[in-house]
Amino acid sequence: MPARFYRQKGVLKAEIAQAGRSVGFALRAVSFLVIMVYAILLNGVSIAPAQAQGIRLSDEIIADPVTGAALLGFDPVAYFIDNRATPGNHSRQATFAGKVWYFASNANKTAFEINPAIYLPAFGGHDPVAIAAGFALSGSPEFFAITGDRVFLFRHAESRDAFLRDPRISLTAESHWPQVKRDMVP
Repeated sequence: MPARFYRQKGVLKAEIAQAGRSVGFALRAVSFLVIMVYAILLNGVSIAPAQAQGIRLSDEIIADPVTGAALLGFDPVAYFIDNRATPGNHSRQATFAGKVWYFASNANKTAFEINPAIYLPAFGGHDPVAIAAGFALSGSPEFFAITGDRVFLFRHAESRDAFLRDPRISLTAESHWPQVKRDMVP
């Protein structure tokens, strides 16, 4: 096997076989994209980002792989009400689109239940910069931007900043999203 991604004690790790030896990385220190490029250049390997991230990309909305909580347990309404990423509480939850959604308050839960579609993140919570590049990469609920009436999640602050500087990224991501969604299905 030329490349293998796995979790060990909560840390995403990558191991890449190269000429009879194995090179390992802990993804706390090395960017996932750097490892992907390294694996592809050295081995001609096609790596599915979903396996490396520990999420099921067959589901359009990002979710915690262990609990199944949408947006990794963050409150989708709080982005609009509080303009910040707020973890939800498992005692306040609703089900929508096959996912469990957590909320920081009963008011946020009620607002979501009335009209959940307006609180859903663009591209299901996947990073629009990656989508514009033609692949899916889950966004982090803590790196977000609200543009118009949509919340966008980003893998890291650099992606968010690039997205805010260049409006073409949003247009390119919109045009690539249908194909990226099709590619996500195993």
